[in-house]
Amino acid sequence: MSRALLGPAALVILTLAAAAAPGVSRGAVVQIGEAAPAFLLKTLDGGSVTGNFDGRPAYINVFTTWCPPCRGELPSILQQAKQYHDRIVFLFVDEQESANSVLPFAKQFDVAPVGLDPGQFAAAFAVGGLPESIFIDRHGVVQYIYRGLIPNDVLGSQLARLISS
Repeated sequence: MSRALLGPAALVILTLAAAAAPGVSRGAVVQIGEAAPAFLLKTLDGGSVTGNFDGRPAYINVFTTWCPPCRGELPSILQQAKQYHDRIVFLFVDEQESANSVLPFAKQFDVAPVGLDPGQFAAAFAVGGLPESIFIDRHGVVQYIYRGLIPNDVLGSQLARLISS
């Protein structure tokens, strides 16, 4: 819905609701050049994954199973994951879907590891639309965020930058 269709009172309510997101204070949204916020996500296999990548750079893809652009970029991401798997941590974060919904998708596309986000991860990284790509260097600093279907050349160049940083 566009802002033009909302009255001033509705905009204030939406702004206050966004500022009051559980677990995230107004100043807690990560910016490029800042340390990535700590996180803990349950994974499809019953384990968990954190934001500690043991000194390795990381690429995080935030998606949902029903999102056509998310599905559209997946083959390129998986191809890059094969190329860089020994140098970059690849993490897929499903946004607010149940494990039962995500498991068939992950098996079909051979996507792993998949973290399940109930909303806190998305709030901390200010995920506003899907898909979203987050690039974190080996020091845990967010280097780049791409919102939307990531072009192959951008994905490749940002992954190469992570390796050289």
